[in-house]
Amino acid sequence: MSQAAAIEAVRARFIAQVATPNSLVVIYDNGPVPATTTPRAVVTVSIDDEQQLTMGGARKFRATGSLEAQLYIPRERGDAALLALAQDVLDAFQGVTTNSPLVRYTPPPSLVGAVDYDDAMARRTVRVPFLTDFTA
Repeated sequence: MSQAAAIEAVRARFIAQVATPNSLVVIYDNGPVPATTTPRAVVTVSIDDEQQLTMGGARKFRATGSLEAQLYIPRERGDAALLALAQDVLDAFQGVTTNSPLVRYTPPPSLVGAVDYDDAMARRTVRVPFLTDFTA
């Protein structure tokens, strides 16, 4: 497995557990943003730090990373709807370990900052740290 496989596993969990049940449009990194008030998530998954655990042969690595999801809903739906969506993200990742590749979502995910408003949308950010092991 690789860093790319871990990133794809994190993205797949977000799609399956959060985006699909909530009918969210997911935009990765610098993707185009819809011009409408469609509920959406701007998602960035990154590897933040990496350590080599073994030498020679099949080298084993451990990396820490994070998913950051900026959640947007129409402003008129209110703060409670946005917090419920953020809670869905927290519930999808808190205390979870997935295999193939091994990804542990620890420490627990958290809300970042306060709700932010623009003309038509309300935004809340959720950060999900993770730890993954892979071989190269």
